Amino acid sequence: MLRLKFIFFICSTFFCFSSAASEAKQEIRIAVLYTEDPLFFINTFAPTIDFLRRRFPQYRIKTQEITEHQALDKLKTEEFSFLISSAGVYASFDPTSEGLRQIAARTSPFASTASESVASVLITSAHRSDITSLKDIQGKRIVIRDPNSLSGWLGAKGVLRDHLSKKDLDGRLINTQYRFPDVYSYLESDEADVAVIPACELESLIERGLVSKENYRVIGEKTSTLACKVSSSLYPDFVFSSFPHASPEIVKDFTVALLTMPKMPDGGSWGIANDFRSVLQLFRKLEIGPYKPQPFSLLQLVSKYKTEAILALALLLGLIFHIFRTNSLVLQRTSDLRKAIEQRDRVAEIARASLKRLNLMERQGILSQLSNMFAHELKQPLSTAANYCNGLKMYGESIQLDPILSESIEAISSETQKAAAIVDRVRSYAKSTQPVSSEGSADLSEAIHKAINAFRLYVSTQCQLTVDIPESCVVAGDPLELEILVLNLLRNASDAVEPLGADAQIKVELKQTETGCILNVNDNGPPVTRDVVERMRRALQASIKTDGLGLGLMIVHAIIERHRAEINIQQLRPQGISISVTFKGADS
Repeated sequence: MLRLKFIFFICSTFFCFSSAASEAKQEIRIAVLYTEDPLFFINTFAPTIDFLRRRFPQYRIKTQEITEHQALDKLKTEEFSFLISSAGVYASFDPTSEGLRQIAARTSPFASTASESVASVLITSAHRSDITSLKDIQGKRIVIRDPNSLSGWLGAKGVLRDHLSKKDLDGRLINTQYRFPDVYSYLESDEADVAVIPACELESLIERGLVSKENYRVIGEKTSTLACKVSSSLYPDFVFSSFPHASPEIVKDFTVALLTMPKMPDGGSWGIANDFRSVLQLFRKLEIGPYKPQPFSLLQLVSKYKTEAILALALLLGLIFHIFRTNSLVLQRTSDLRKAIEQRDRVAEIARASLKRLNLMERQGILSQLSNMFAHELKQPLSTAANYCNGLKMYGESIQLDPILSESIEAISSETQKAAAIVDRVRSYAKSTQPVSSEGSADLSEAIHKAINAFRLYVSTQCQLTVDIPESCVVAGDPLELEILVLNLLRNASDAVEPLGADAQIKVELKQTETGCILNVNDNGPPVTRDVVERMRRALQASIKTDGLGLGLMIVHAIIERHRAEINIQQLRPQGISISVTFKGADS
C-alpha cells in the first residue's frame, strides 16, 4: 500500500511538471540531484517547485535531474540558476570554483534547527538478544535503502567505523534501493540482522500504526535535539543553493519565497543551515566526497599543483645553479689560493737567494775594507824592509862579507818580496772599491723594494715601516750593491728603534730631482749625542750595540763612495736619526 502511494505522488509530480505550458517567459533552470528516495519528491521537491511556479508566474521554471557522477560536468557545461541537493553534495562542492551559495536548507518537523535536521538510526528485531550494542554488529548483515544517503546509511557508517572493520561494513551490506521487500521485511524474515533508517521514521510509522513498537529496538542510542531516537550525529538535510551567475534579484525573490513557504506535507519547512562542518568531518572520516583517495597520476598531480611544481622546479634549478656556481667559485678561489701560495713560496725562495747574495756582498764589502786596511798598513813596512835588504846587499858587494851573512841577507830579501807579493794578492780583493762605471744603470726603486722584502722576511722587528717611493728611479750604479746599501740602512734603523717595541717607526722615502734621486731613511730611535752623529758621518763609530763590530756604516760608506753619491746624517727632533743619500741620475 505504501508503495502505491509513492508511485501515485511521483506520477502526480511529473504530471505537474509537464503541464506547465511555457509562453515567452524568462527561463529559470533548477538542477535536482538524483536520489532514489521517493519521500524527497513527495514531501520536498514537488511542493517546493509547485509553490515557486505559483508564486512567480512571470518565470518559466524548468527542472532537470542529474546524477551525482554527472554533477560536476553538467553544472560546468550547462547554465543552471539553482541546485537542490543533499547537504553532503552541497558541502562537497568547492566554493572557490563552483561558487555555490546556500539560500535555504530543509528543516525536519522533528528538528529545532536546519543545521541539525537528520540522523541515522540502527534498529534490530526486538527478539535479537545477541545484538545489544554497536560492537555486537560485527559480522552481522546490515540492510539499507541508499548507500549515498546521510540519514539512510552514511551517518550510521560513521558511527560503526569506530567499532567495525571496513570489511564488515561493506562486505555484508544489503541495499534495497527503496524496493520491496523493505528493510523491515528483511528484519522480520531474519534475512538481515540490523537495519539503518532515517531518524524519526520509526516513531512516525508507529504513530500511524504501520509497525508495532514492540517489534524493534534501537541500537547505540544517542542524546540529541531531535524529538526522536538517533544512533548518529545530526546533519543538515536538503539544500536549495544558487550559482554565481544567477540574477541577484531572482535569488533574493526565491530566498524570501522559500523562507516564507507554507509547511510541507510532512511538516518540514525551509530554513537556514549555518554549519556544515559535521558533514565534512563525516566525509573525511569515511574518505568519501572531496576526501576520497585518488589513484596516483603524475599528470593529475602536476595539474593540481602546477604553481607549486613550477616554483619547486625553479627552486631546484636555482639550487643546482647555486651549487654549480658555489663549486666553481670554490675551485676558482682554491686555484687562486694555490697560485698565491706558490707565488709566495717563489718570492720567499727569491728572497732567500737574494739574502744569500746580500750576505755574500756584505762579506765581500767587509773583505774589501779589510784588504784596503791590510794593504795600506803592511805595504809601507814591507817596502822599508825591502829597501833595507837592498841596501845591505849593495853594502855587501863593496866589502867582503861572511858568506853566511850574505846568504842571510839574500833570504831576508826573498822573504820580503814574498810578503809583498802576498800583500799585492790581498789588494786584488779591493778592486771592487773602484768607482762604478758610468755606463751601468740601476732602478733604485726596484732595489729598495727588494731590500724591504728581504728586511720584512728575515729581520724580526715590531716596528712600523712606511714606504713612499715612485714606481721607477734610474741611477748610475750596481743593483745588488744598492740593495745592500738600503738593507744595511734598514738594519741600522731597526737596531736603533728596537727598544721602543710596538711604538717603533721607520720611514723610507725616495724623491726624484732634476739631477738624480734622494733616498731618506728616517727612524724615531732614542736620542744620540752630536759626537755619535759626527762619528757616524765619518764612518768611524764603533757599534753602539754590545755585540756589534761597527761594520754596517763602513759598508754603506764604501758603496756610496763607489757610486760617487753623497750621504748626510742628521738628528731629528725630539728623537731619531735621518740618513739621506743623494744619487746622480743615469744620464748625469
